[in-house]
Amino acid sequence: MGERDQVYLQILSFGLLCLREAAIVGNLKQVAVEADHLHNLPSLIGESNVLRHAHYLDHERMLYLERVDRSVPRVDFTIHRYTELWQELQELTPPV
Repeated sequence: MGERDQVYLQILSFGLLCLREAAIVGNLKQVAVEADHLHNLPSLIGESNVLRHAHYLDHERMLYLERVDRSVPRVDFTIHRYTELWQELQELTPPV
């Protein structure tokens, strides 16, 4: 498994924890935001099409940041952690 795939797995793992936390407290809006963010990631693992990776980084990541509820407790930590992982992905994805 390549480095980029490992980063996607870290995003999935962390994101599922965030999704679970949102579900436990009944924040259905945040559940939807997290689920929408994560649902395409499994198909990116092992994907050779650089355009798909660029689309995730350029569009899906931005959509997540636009939709995330910034009033949720600990959301700053969540965004910070995702940002670290997105930076790793950026470094591992050649420009298109």
